Amino acid sequence: MATELRNMRMTRMTVWGDFTCPWSHLAWRRTEALADDGVAIDWRTTEHEPWHQLSRTELTDRFQALQAEVAQVLTHLLPGEPLPYTLKGHVPFTGAATSAYAEAYAADVARPVRRRLFEAFWENGVDLDDARVLRTLLVDDLLKGSSTSEPVWRWGLACDVTGGPISNAAWHFIRDWRSQWREVGGTVPTLVVDGQAIVGVDAVDWLGTQLQERGLDAWDDREREHSAA
Repeated sequence: MATELRNMRMTRMTVWGDFTCPWSHLAWRRTEALADDGVAIDWRTTEHEPWHQLSRTELTDRFQALQAEVAQVLTHLLPGEPLPYTLKGHVPFTGAATSAYAEAYAADVARPVRRRLFEAFWENGVDLDDARVLRTLLVDDLLKGSSTSEPVWRWGLACDVTGGPISNAAWHFIRDWRSQWREVGGTVPTLVVDGQAIVGVDAVDWLGTQLQERGLDAWDDREREHSAA
């Protein structure tokens, strides 16, 4: 399907990703460039690895697996393409971040919040499953939004104290996004363009091809550096 869509000059796409997934991180950066070029990006998030109890060994294994995955992602960068990141030794689950993003989506401030969440984890190692952190991190963005939920529009609350959604709208988004994601791919990232799904590494590579075809693959030298994991 990716080959069939290779030469399409698309004007919109739907994307599912997870904030701590390195493939989703690269996909997000590429969709940002496409958005600046006029493509309408409907980004939906899903927690691809829902919370469960892990032993200390399992937590270590999870971080080592992320390091290995980042190394693979780096081999898919375009010439000169930047991917700023640092890894802090902890891979948070993203239930709270998913709730916060759903509130931002309902409030029409999805794009700035999406940027803040990706950069918070990948460049600063912020725990995206800590409700207290997110309620501080996102307050200014949410206060600029159009939420109809009073805790959100009045105080800029991104999630409840447990990391769950505040508004009914956000709750419905989370439920529907996960159901849709399972139907179209069940892998992050997943793109849907013109009714066709592109998943995983193929999605990331297809986005890279789109950047090249649009002449969006020239980056400032200052952006090319990243902190090694």
